[in-house]
Amino acid sequence: MKKLSRISLFIILLLVSVSIFGQDKQEVILLQINDVYEIAPLSNGTVGGLARVATLYKELKAKNPYTYMVHAGDFLNPSVIGTLRQEGKSIKGKQMVDVMNVMGVDYATFGNHEFDLDMEDLQKRIDESDFNWVIANAKYKTAQDITPFYRQKEGKKEFFPNSVIIKSGQIRIGLIGLMLFVDKPFLQIENQFQRAKEEYQRLKDSTDFVVALTHQSIEEDRELARQLPQLALIIGGHEHDNMNVSVGTTRICKADANAKTVYIHRFIYDSSTKKLTVTSELKRIDESIPDEPMTAQVVEKWLKIADKSIREIGLNPTQQLMEAKEPLDGLESSVRNKNTNLTELISRAILQAAPNTLASIYNGGSIRIDDKIHGKVTEYDVLRILPFGGQIWEVEMKGALLKKILEAGKNNKGKGGFLHYENIKKKGKKWKIGGKKIKDNQYYTVAITDFLLTGKETNLEFLTEQNPEISKITKPNTNDKSDLRSDIRRAVVESMKKIK
Repeated sequence: MKKLSRISLFIILLLVSVSIFGQDKQEVILLQINDVYEIAPLSNGTVGGLARVATLYKELKAKNPYTYMVHAGDFLNPSVIGTLRQEGKSIKGKQMVDVMNVMGVDYATFGNHEFDLDMEDLQKRIDESDFNWVIANAKYKTAQDITPFYRQKEGKKEFFPNSVIIKSGQIRIGLIGLMLFVDKPFLQIENQFQRAKEEYQRLKDSTDFVVALTHQSIEEDRELARQLPQLALIIGGHEHDNMNVSVGTTRICKADANAKTVYIHRFIYDSSTKKLTVTSELKRIDESIPDEPMTAQVVEKWLKIADKSIREIGLNPTQQLMEAKEPLDGLESSVRNKNTNLTELISRAILQAAPNTLASIYNGGSIRIDDKIHGKVTEYDVLRILPFGGQIWEVEMKGALLKKILEAGKNNKGKGGFLHYENIKKKGKKWKIGGKKIKDNQYYTVAITDFLLTGKETNLEFLTEQNPEISKITKPNTNDKSDLRSDIRRAVVESMKKIK
């Protein structure tokens, strides 16, 4: 009986394809999302939301059964919910896997933020996933061996393939997964261009066309298109703003982060002429799309868990702090390149929390909201802006070191290490603090986020607690919630409350 039903289904699908496109033509749809960290809608519910994406996916699949949802990496981190705890354990992306499972993601590749997790937590998330992973140039490295990453189910290891062949009726699509370089002790990254060419050679005689599912910079995607122009399409992630770029005959498409938009890629292939036509529609995800009920139910479950966890740390996620008459600009493309009204607000908040200091300094990469906040701003928004939190330290240092820090931050334009500050300016070639020129041998006390003192920020490896040009560090009492220096988010919350 089961065999008969499968044969019947195949005949129905074949008839649908023939009736729409003719005997030799067939359409396959790939629905693309990338860089998704938030499961719920943003901007007061006006854009994004994975339950809405699930509705779109179901609608597309109802019209064309040969429809697949692909994720071009970055989803396990960072997010507010991921930093919280459930039943005493850190969530660390568990909510994303849960939602992606129910919404029906078919294929995903690794992004760099998947490797923000240590291997133990990453393996847990992989084992919890129901979707297919594909990655050609990232391998799991141990002291004994280098193997593909794998999902463990019922005691068996399911190793991730370099590429897959998606068989859709008469069409066979090759899908290669690729990612950018990430430096982790348990990760072996191979040259993505070489691996892509090897996989293409392996796939080309067994498929009708080949697509790359990538998570790398647009420059690397351009280079991939130049080195492998036979690709039908590059479905990319990593940048957070939508792109549709052509390099020769190959196109590169990236949707907006957090599912503000998705790409609907339609591949129409004529098996008699071997002609392929690809069209890509960028679609906005907004209130015009209703929630898919099952996905919405899982999203709501995690929002309740988040609400409970946030209240346990002494914050009220629904508490309104201020009204943003002008949108607060927290876009990644902004905060890593220039000052905005949001970066300036945070700089002032840090300085206000540490009144014994002359100035404040923090890195633009600590702002992870990648959005503009309109109207009502709540404590939950502050958590979205600064999901990692962190302490504010009062650091007494030599002027020579302070200038070195500021120059490094200025040269980090476009990176997370681009620095923002309050009561510091550069006039010509001279740095000033409090309106006065910074002198090399004079000591200055500045408020700095604790992360910057780890030496882990780009081009700031010299900035550690052990630096000989630092004479004193005053740290907050982390058990005293009234000490705003104990968490940068508390400082921002209190500062916003004072804004009229």
